[in-house]
Order: sequence, then structure tokens, then C-alpha cells
Amino acid sequence: MGSRLLAGCCDGSHQVLPTWKCRRLKMKSLFLTFMLLGLVAVLTAQEAPSDDQEDFSGTWYTKALVSDKDRPEGKGPKQVFPLRVTALEGGDLELMITFLKKNQCHEKKIVMHKTDEPGKYSIFKGKNTFYIQELPVRDHYVFYCEHHQQHGKSHRKGKLVGRDPEENPEAMEEFKKFVQSKGLKEENIFVPEQRGHPDTRQAMPGKDRIAPAAVAVDR
Repeated sequence: MGSRLLAGCCDGSHQVLPTWKCRRLKMKSLFLTFMLLGLVAVLTAQEAPSDDQEDFSGTWYTKALVSDKDRPEGKGPKQVFPLRVTALEGGDLELMITFLKKNQCHEKKIVMHKTDEPGKYSIFKGKNTFYIQELPVRDHYVFYCEHHQQHGKSHRKGKLVGRDPEENPEAMEEFKKFVQSKGLKEENIFVPEQRGHPDTRQAMPGKDRIAPAAVAVDR
């Protein structure tokens, strides 16, 4: 008598299983495969930082300042502290600014809300527009802000920032090009004195200590 082709499949012991058991095993295998793929996708999404977090989070040093207003002699920030940027959920950014007031350091938090345009953020409930523009020089950007005033007028200012406090002539040249592209005066560019990192209290004179409470803005 000729041999018959048995319907079914084999288990780990090489025994032929009925067709209905074979189908059940295949369904379980497919279900586990889909579950595993879904878990991998979720973990990958959680581990991968957003573009804002990867590019902008961390400490930034202000290397030059510019404004659309002429800087009166003796006025304006002669000394600057490093800026700290923290990535928030949804692509928003938190900017921590340290400044001197009456010989005492103060901290202010500014939340920058992401817009549909890359590198463009809204702050102070839309009263200000903040731009982050990458320069051709590595680890150097321009932080550019437009303060919208009444009657359609605006006040504009920008900062050349880098990941380190060292001078970079090439980055300064690119900053000058940016200033010209915005119709600002090159003579209004000012190079401030770098102060210690705001997290390093010992780096500051005794009278320049940070105020105990930070000021939260535009939450």
C-alpha cells in the first residue's frame, strides 16, 4: 500500500500533531511575534531623543550679542553667565538664564513652545518669537529673539552661542553674516565677559551669589 501524506505538523519531539493543534500553535507564534515587534518599537521610541533634545539640551556660552538698538556707552550686559537648555515633552525647550541685578545673581526660567516651523519657538504667550539657527561652524548657533511691540513694531536681538567658552573667529564671521542678513548693524555687536558656570557657586565672588528662588516664566 502506498504511503499517505499526514496532515498536521511536528512538535519538539517530532511527533505529528493534529491539524487544529498545528493551527493554534501558529496563531500563538504570530501573536507573540507581533507583541515582540510592538515592544521593540515602543522601547526604541522612548530611548531615541527628539531632535530638539539632541541638538540643544545642555550648557551654552554666549560669545557675542547684538541688538537693533544702539548700545549706549556703559549700558548693557558687560558680563554674561552660561545658558542652560532643557528639552521638555512635545518638543518644547526650557531656557535658564542667569543675570546680575544689584550685585546679586538671579535665575529666570523661560519656556519656549515649539511651533510648526523647525527652529522657531513662541514665548511669553506669543509676545516674543525665538529662533535657533545652526551655523556652519560646529557646535555654534544663533539664538535670535523678536519682541513684538504695539503698533506692529518689534525689538530684535541675537546671541552667538557655542558649546564651549573659547573664542572662535570663524563662528564670529558667520555671526556677522547673520547680523547683516537681518538688517542689523555690525557695529552693534558686543563681546561680553564670560563668568563662571551658574552651577559652580565657588566660581563667583561672594557678593554675586545666586538668589535662592528661581523665577518661572510663561509656564
